[in-house]
Amino acid sequence: MKNIRKSSQVLASLAAIAMLALTGCSDPEAALSEGSDEKSQERPTAEFNQEAADLLPADVKKKGTLEVATTMGMAPLGYPDPKSGEVVGLNPDIMAAIGEVLGLKVTMKAASMDQIIPGIQAGRYDATAANMAITDDRIKVLDFVQYYFANSSLAQPKGNPKNITADTLCDKSVGLEVGSFQFTEVMPVKSKACAEAGDQPIDVQGFPDQQKALSALDSGRVDAVAGDTPILLYAANLNDKIEVGDALTDGSILGIGVDKKSPMTEAIAAAMNDLIDSGVYQKTMEMYGVGDLAIDHAEIKK
Repeated sequence: MKNIRKSSQVLASLAAIAMLALTGCSDPEAALSEGSDEKSQERPTAEFNQEAADLLPADVKKKGTLEVATTMGMAPLGYPDPKSGEVVGLNPDIMAAIGEVLGLKVTMKAASMDQIIPGIQAGRYDATAANMAITDDRIKVLDFVQYYFANSSLAQPKGNPKNITADTLCDKSVGLEVGSFQFTEVMPVKSKACAEAGDQPIDVQGFPDQQKALSALDSGRVDAVAGDTPILLYAANLNDKIEVGDALTDGSILGIGVDKKSPMTEAIAAAMNDLIDSGVYQKTMEMYGVGDLAIDHAEIKK
């Protein structure tokens, strides 16, 4: 597996995603969707792998479909196509390729981050590909198949008039996606540190997705946004009123999640490693400007 990168290296590799923003549009989802038809045609297709498909449970083989939950408002990783309303982006493309390896039709289902795990537990979804960090709490209820590397950063108004840094968030309002890694793990720790130091806690503002949090930053309703670095970089390169600031984490390998009771984990892992070995995975990552964040082996984390 590729070595974990330093924050500066992560930011440098993620900066390639700015090339997707040269349309000059201020709406991240609309900008990327202008080329969605062409991008769909460019997506490399994967070959069926019988050995991987043999790992599927009988009921999934019979059904022939895989229902996968993801979040909207995460351009270019997951966002609604304005023509069809379907979820498109990097996450759907990776899952579509996994489906091709396994001989399954993949259907992406939009959900907010805080709805995904309950939805999997209730049987509404077979899996999730939603940029999930593999945390101690999540691994209690889900098994994960690794699929790429990412970290978290801050975004703030251009010029940083309030001196927003990772260490100056006390008494600042920070927009976050409800249920995200930043919401459940990063900000609670930082806010607790503020209180222990005798400062005011961070004013955490929850939003349904990261794009809505960025809209609040753009309109001045929050002082900063904490989110996934690829999404923030993409948004900042479309909107000259905001900029990406400090990294909040060194980063980690994210996971495709399935229920602890599901027998799907081995099949999805086999499919991911087939995509890595065939080069389809790397080409897909490069298509979205994040080829340097690819992994060279997908491990199962339980």
